[in-house]
Amino acid sequence: MIMAIWDKAIDRRDFLKTAAGAAAAFAAASILPKQGSAAPRDIETTAIKFSEMQKLSPSEMAKRSPLREYGYNWLMDKANGLQDQTIKKIVLEGLKAPKPLIFQKYPDKASQEACRKALLAAGYIKEENTIDQIFPEVKTKLNFWDAAGAGWGGHHAYPCGLITHVATDLQTGLSLIENYEQFFGYSMNRELLTEAVLLHDLTKPWILQWTPDHKCLPEIKIAGTGCHHIQQVADCMYRGLRPDVVVAVAVSHDHAGWPSEEKKPVGYIKAAAIIAGKDPIKEGYLAPDGETLPLPRRPESFLVHLGDHDFVLTSGISSWTQEYLKKVALSDYGLTKADLDSSKFYNLRNYVYSQASDMHLYQILVDQGYDAFRQTVLDIVIPG
Repeated sequence: MIMAIWDKAIDRRDFLKTAAGAAAAFAAASILPKQGSAAPRDIETTAIKFSEMQKLSPSEMAKRSPLREYGYNWLMDKANGLQDQTIKKIVLEGLKAPKPLIFQKYPDKASQEACRKALLAAGYIKEENTIDQIFPEVKTKLNFWDAAGAGWGGHHAYPCGLITHVATDLQTGLSLIENYEQFFGYSMNRELLTEAVLLHDLTKPWILQWTPDHKCLPEIKIAGTGCHHIQQVADCMYRGLRPDVVVAVAVSHDHAGWPSEEKKPVGYIKAAAIIAGKDPIKEGYLAPDGETLPLPRRPESFLVHLGDHDFVLTSGISSWTQEYLKKVALSDYGLTKADLDSSKFYNLRNYVYSQASDMHLYQILVDQGYDAFRQTVLDIVIPG
């Protein structure tokens, strides 16, 4: 059942209650394999003509998605269960309409340029990186529920992909805690892990805004990782969140298991501290020598990092699935090779992925072959 994607404790009756509103607008999709079978269930979703689909915005695509409906309710449920009221408020607001507080510190181009120069002097950005890349202008309303899970070409880069990414990360992290408790009697702080995962990508709707051609804004790197990550750590610092939460968010991209790797999150914290205007040692984000995370290192941050490894599988599957989708676009939707690098194909890709997920489509491809894959796409978007 679809419930099992993220929480084995939620049964079908609970899901039907939360999804009742969406069911009136469109048919829910069943996207998990049948019990005891590797074959995916048929997708039950409202078909749409290609010409009508082309008129939809990323937000409108996300609104039609059963992935969004279930995943969003699941994340909201986890957020409502948080005990730290400050973080709970931030997460609930972020899941609805993210508003990076860091803008208050940099309200104009002059202050943003001063920040850019500080990051450049510390070696965290390149000379060609601009303030518009570090602080993208907000041109449309920011929504968590319709945002991409990563930059264009990355994991879950489709409308509502951020929901599926964060939900998968959180369920993975919570499952890992169960594993360590079961086999080692090693109990970890579920609250801390949940806080960090729910916070860690709240700046993606800002940094990865949808463009007019329905791709995402290109993302630069700061301190060797995506700009969204450094901005999120900075936002957590600027809001005055607990050091253990700030560190757990920072470690989501790289672990601290050995010195060569620990240098990376240490660098993320230092870069974010420049943006937030904080002393990372004084605030407790780093050890007194400034070269390691606070000691002893909390294990929850490692599981936040392991949970975020969803991209290892899904980035590849997204790009592999796209190549087969291009074949369908050329053979059945009248697109030319030139159209494959235009909004005509991006819209088809975004819509199909948002309704069924690239993961589900790839499973059909692997288990049933190209013809079944092609037919599944045609059942979602009708040529014409």
